[in-house]
Amino acid sequence: MNERELMSAEVSRLRALEHLALLDTLPEERFDRVIRLAMALMNMPYAYISLVSDDRTWAKATFDSLPYESSREQSICQFTIENKTPTVINDTLVDERVNQLEYVINAPNIRSYIGVPLNYNGEIVGALCALDTCTHQIAQEKINLLKDLAAIVENEFETQRLKIKSHGLQQQGDEWKDLSTKLQSKEQLNVLRAHTLELVAQGTPIQSTLHEMIAGVEREFPQMMCSILLLDQSGKRVEKCYAPSLPDFYNQAIVGLTIGAGVGSCGTAASTAKRVIVSDIMIHPYWKGFTELASKANLGSCWSEPIISSEGAVLGTFAIYHQYIREPQQIEISLIEQSAHLASIALDRHFANKLIWKQANYDALTGLPNRELSSVHINVAINNSKRNKQKFALMFLDLDRFKEVNDTLGHDAGDLLLIEAAARIQSCVRANDSVARLGGDEFVVVLNNIHDQLGVEKVARNIMQQLTKPFLLNTDVAHVSASIGITIYPDDGNELDVLMKNADQAMYRAKELGRDRFDYFTTQMRDVANDRRLLIEDLRQAISNNELVLHYQPIIDINSGTIKCAEALLRWQHPTRGVLYPESFIELSDESGITFSLTEWVLLETMHQAHAWSELIDEKFKIFVNTSLRQFIDNGRHSLGWLTVIENNPIFSSHLVLEVSEKLLVEQPFGVKDKIERLIDCGVEIAIHDFSTGYSSLGFIKQFNVNYVKINQQFISQISDTKDGQALCEAMVAMANKLGAKVVAQGIEQPQQLNLLAETGCELGQGFHIAYPMDTVQCTDFLMNK
Repeated sequence: MNERELMSAEVSRLRALEHLALLDTLPEERFDRVIRLAMALMNMPYAYISLVSDDRTWAKATFDSLPYESSREQSICQFTIENKTPTVINDTLVDERVNQLEYVINAPNIRSYIGVPLNYNGEIVGALCALDTCTHQIAQEKINLLKDLAAIVENEFETQRLKIKSHGLQQQGDEWKDLSTKLQSKEQLNVLRAHTLELVAQGTPIQSTLHEMIAGVEREFPQMMCSILLLDQSGKRVEKCYAPSLPDFYNQAIVGLTIGAGVGSCGTAASTAKRVIVSDIMIHPYWKGFTELASKANLGSCWSEPIISSEGAVLGTFAIYHQYIREPQQIEISLIEQSAHLASIALDRHFANKLIWKQANYDALTGLPNRELSSVHINVAINNSKRNKQKFALMFLDLDRFKEVNDTLGHDAGDLLLIEAAARIQSCVRANDSVARLGGDEFVVVLNNIHDQLGVEKVARNIMQQLTKPFLLNTDVAHVSASIGITIYPDDGNELDVLMKNADQAMYRAKELGRDRFDYFTTQMRDVANDRRLLIEDLRQAISNNELVLHYQPIIDINSGTIKCAEALLRWQHPTRGVLYPESFIELSDESGITFSLTEWVLLETMHQAHAWSELIDEKFKIFVNTSLRQFIDNGRHSLGWLTVIENNPIFSSHLVLEVSEKLLVEQPFGVKDKIERLIDCGVEIAIHDFSTGYSSLGFIKQFNVNYVKINQQFISQISDTKDGQALCEAMVAMANKLGAKVVAQGIEQPQQLNLLAETGCELGQGFHIAYPMDTVQCTDFLMNK
């Protein structure tokens, strides 16, 4: 046998010796009688009935009725135990196994030995032996006589076993009688059940509920030791053990155990989802690998019932242990069935509450804490930092260009990007920091216990670096970046709302400065943010308060000098701030969602004015109206309202020219082409404003039937300064005309510029040299007198 098998066999042998219950007991005549017969039959002066434990040999019966024991190493009987057959030594001095033993080389100087193994319940627990101070040639008939005497000893051992069993049965019978009296009362079972259900209904923590269940059973039935084992998420290992009456070393050995058929009572019950009754742990095959542990814990029997959820999954086991061999009565089986069922109810409720809490506090897409739980984390950080006089940093993070991914690749791709982005952000922070998703593409990061800005900036840069790496979304690749706002507690504020607003403002500042960067909050930013907020509130009332007006800047035919069209320019006559230009509020209107109502107002005013001037001046008169990127790419429920305004006014729409950005045509977010085609169907013409300021769009002039391209003022200002500037304008005019589009030169401020543009073949122009923007009355007079 290998070492492991030898150890297992020794454990079984020692368990049998313990069960025999004769070690260190008083002398008994039934055994002393055998010793006297052994000395007479073997004609030897010494005889023993020796019991061999793990470290010593002890005599239950001796030749002189005096107690005797020695260490196991100094006992010849150890060889009888190991051999499991009669051991005969005719001369100890020539036997190397024993010639150095104490009682061989010293008094009484034993010279010969014969020992026969003693069997109890299938295990060798000791030996019947005879010894002499003279050498002997021990014949086989002598060996047989000693074996017959050993059989008498083994019969006495069997008598002892029956006595133990009889005593156990009597004790068990008394307990069964008491148990039956208790369990046969339905009221007793109902009390246990009602108490558990009350704990569940009150929302008692699951650990307390399970402990109280066990305590309730053990209070009523003190001879029982209960345990509840719970499995991990995989359902393959024991994750938790609730067993207050079992030794700590036993519980510690169980936690982490892999379940399976034959892995004790509970491991088998959990793996098979069936009840397992083991009445004698020491001899049952399910406990073969755990007898030493059970012996140390003084366990005799174990009955285990699987805990099964309402959905049929095994959650764990409920088990009852006894210290002695024990068969359950039917009424006891009812007890473990009820207990396992009640544990299932408690666990189902616990998992349901846990799921509800998770759904309420965690983002379903990324698994990160949501806005509500993030607020809790920030408040905890405030309290901890206040108590420990520490600082923490709050980061507000927004993904740049995420909306474009959603619009072009679809929401499924956007979801994949958010999941990956969340994982990348989380990989950049420490375990004691927190990351949350507030919604959309907004995230919050709390960096606890910071010591300096360098550490904060290192994390911010790492996050930005991770997020600029390509995102593989199924078959598509997307690129985004991050704008991060940072605020510090308590330097910038000491309350949740203040810190969140500060970080938000810092993030917007980072976007304004070019995106893909981080910025810190300042008090100046707070003032700017408050001003923005007030301006947005005023802007919401601007239409109803008749504060909006349109000014018009005429556009002339450069060759003939006649006015063909005009550009509509929005002005806001603010009651306290004076006249505000679009650059002061258009971005705010996009952020706040006011863009669509402004657009509809501008379109209605413009179409009616264009129609009026067409009847007064030229039936082909047109008005240019600027559009924002959001009008085309926003998929909200208001985004199509301005299109409907145009489609519902076919008489006026043919007088409109809508200016779009090059970026819109080059990138073509989802749905843009359809919207432009709808505009063209209504007779609306399309112009590209700020032509050639950063995007290559020549191919799209033909694709979208663009009618006009407007050359940016920066090119016009160069036309009179250098020959290269004139050549560049000539090239743009030629290319646009070749593709069927007319060219409008913007920002003409000098007569020389106008003359040079005429030489390049540019058809249309506008600027301060021609006319300043005017209100409706002024522009009408100008058009009539031109």
